[in-house]
Amino acid sequence: MKLLITCTKKHARKMLFYSALCMSTVGAVSAQGIDWPKKPVRLVVAFAPGGAVDTIGRDIAKELSVLWGQPVLVDNKPGAGGVIAADVTAKAAPDGYTLFLATDGINVVVPFMQSKLPYDTLSDLRPIALVGTIPLILVANEDLKIKNLNEFVTRAKNRPGMIDYASNGVGVSPHMAMELFQRTAGIKLNHVPYKGSGSALQDMLGGRVPVMWGAVSSTLTLIKSGKIIPIAIGSLERSPLLPNVPTVSEAGFSGFEAATWVGVMGPSKIPAAIVQKIQVDLQKVTASPLYRKQQADKGNEVRSSTSDEFADLIRMEYGRNKALFESGEIPRE
Repeated sequence: MKLLITCTKKHARKMLFYSALCMSTVGAVSAQGIDWPKKPVRLVVAFAPGGAVDTIGRDIAKELSVLWGQPVLVDNKPGAGGVIAADVTAKAAPDGYTLFLATDGINVVVPFMQSKLPYDTLSDLRPIALVGTIPLILVANEDLKIKNLNEFVTRAKNRPGMIDYASNGVGVSPHMAMELFQRTAGIKLNHVPYKGSGSALQDMLGGRVPVMWGAVSSTLTLIKSGKIIPIAIGSLERSPLLPNVPTVSEAGFSGFEAATWVGVMGPSKIPAAIVQKIQVDLQKVTASPLYRKQQADKGNEVRSSTSDEFADLIRMEYGRNKALFESGEIPRE
């Protein structure tokens, strides 16, 4: 079970590298010869405005707008665990003017949690490039009256199935992180999915749901203001933005890691030359000092890849998760 969340970053360390190393001269020259785009580009995001994935999308869109001389417009289409946004992209004209900000939850988890999808994850969406990863942090409403992870585990063991937890959708990384942690810690919680992290956080602030996994970027202000309590961070090392918050591993659950990757995809039949141009320009974005500082300030990590590397990552994780779901280790909702 641990691999469902942890494999992403470990695999990325082996197969992904930043743009200065992975961009070939030939590829860059051929990509620059493409007379594209000639009109605004739509970047479809599967989450509501204000969440961690949405803010990465907006950072990417601003940088690409400058590079392309055309607006890149973020189009938020939350709901159904990302299926709505992915389906819009899969059925769009394959001309590069509709792109999709994908996550691991949408691409390699949701297909096994929903019995019928209106598209095929592997054949109807074209991987273009990774742009980053989002470490997750376990946070709680102060009314839960816990200060650390071991107190939370003890409370959950004493009240099996009676503590609710929020997520920003079925099958997305915060949901899967808690599914994994429940099995790791031997506890049972009750899942309450929302259409976005913003609404989940609001309900946690209001005391309707006491605990959730969230991105550092979307919870940082609330943590620093004391409105929510940081319990433990899912990265293998402490965040420089929250140096006093221990990792889950430090709390006694060695090797536990929770993060999500984020990457750009498009309809499957986008011409190879346009895919190459978008890939090269995304590598420029992820190498830019402004983008890297933006992500560091939010607690995110920058990643980059070629289209082929991204496709290999998706196929690997898709096959692994298929085996996990077929074994019955993770329940369908």
